[in-house]
Amino acid sequence: MASAQKIHSVAAYDNAPFFEKALKYAVQNNVIDQARLVEIINDAATGSLQIAEYFDESIHLRKNLETSMKRMVSLVSLYLEDATDGELDKAAQLLKDKPFRALSRGGSQMLKALYNLPEDEHFGSIRLENERDFLKKGLNKELSVIKYRQSFKECEHYKHHINLATWLVKKLGASTKELSVTHAPVEHVIRTSILFLTYGTKKALSKRTKFPDETVLFEIFSSIRREWALLGDVTQSNKFLEDVPEQFQITIKTILQSIQNEDIPKIVNDSIGLDSVLHHLTGSKYFYIPDQLNEVSRFDKRLAGEWVALTGDIDTSADNEDLLLLTLFLCVAAGIERKTKLKVFEAKKAVLNIREHGLLQNEVLNLIKAAPHDDVKQLTSLWDEFIDEAAPYLLDSSDENLHEVIVYLTERCNIHKTKK
Repeated sequence: MASAQKIHSVAAYDNAPFFEKALKYAVQNNVIDQARLVEIINDAATGSLQIAEYFDESIHLRKNLETSMKRMVSLVSLYLEDATDGELDKAAQLLKDKPFRALSRGGSQMLKALYNLPEDEHFGSIRLENERDFLKKGLNKELSVIKYRQSFKECEHYKHHINLATWLVKKLGASTKELSVTHAPVEHVIRTSILFLTYGTKKALSKRTKFPDETVLFEIFSSIRREWALLGDVTQSNKFLEDVPEQFQITIKTILQSIQNEDIPKIVNDSIGLDSVLHHLTGSKYFYIPDQLNEVSRFDKRLAGEWVALTGDIDTSADNEDLLLLTLFLCVAAGIERKTKLKVFEAKKAVLNIREHGLLQNEVLNLIKAAPHDDVKQLTSLWDEFIDEAAPYLLDSSDENLHEVIVYLTERCNIHKTKK
């Protein structure tokens, strides 16, 4: 009876069933005797005091000691189940052979090992919790072995990819410092590095001093499409694979195959603008170091040839910039010649076109997409606000002589009356 009571006194603190099962199994199968059971209970009591002190909790409050005992039993359960793969006979033997506090330390070391692994796949990420808070959270949740193993496997995967990305960046002759500052996604960095090393032009490869920027990526994409158009194939160099450490070879070859099967067909598809392909892929698979010094990057300026041609007469520092832009957007929405200055009769033609054929909203949005990326959101907002208010005037068929709509547009667009 006394033995049964002591078993219950330990098990009562247990919210992790495996320890309870192992302890009962050990007693019922005579793996541990009465003396060993007393040792476990005493060891658990001493350990609970140490755990309370570790978490800066008063050892004079019964509630804290009960919480510490639960944490200790959770640690023991985690270690036992992991070490024995849930086999009760092996767990019972460990209870016999190892001090209870040693089993607890085993569980603590498991959680600390998890804490020391990266928790995501971004450069420069740091855990928001310190080690103590991490352990406390894990124990409060009573982390199961299954969940622990899943988390550990995921975090090891993150570490593997971070190590691979770091190796590739060094292979490029670049530094991970900027990647850490920008919290670059590791998988995108890996893919970009492999693309660069495999399909990079000789000029780009000869100047490997930093991680590729958007201009370099565009050059690589252009080279791939140009070669495909000329030869119906794309030359790739796998020379760098000779230096790849063994632990990275499978991952690199898998990603390289994915680039060949998924990305190259999109890059060489000349029915889609290369700038659109690049922006789609850099948003989902690739990464480049952004230009922090210029509001509009050199790459965006080059891609915005159509935009510059259409808005070349717009002084972006002028007070009437919005008037000029809205005039241009109105022309696009009406399907008339694109201008940033309209005469009254041209404005009337725009209104009549809209009333007859409808607003060409998509055409306006497509034009805005041709603008430098840093300006797209602001331009979209400018158009949305304008058209929401202007639509009732533009589509008001009761305004037959177009007087109301022209008055409205004259105030918000660049419309001039013909001089007599």
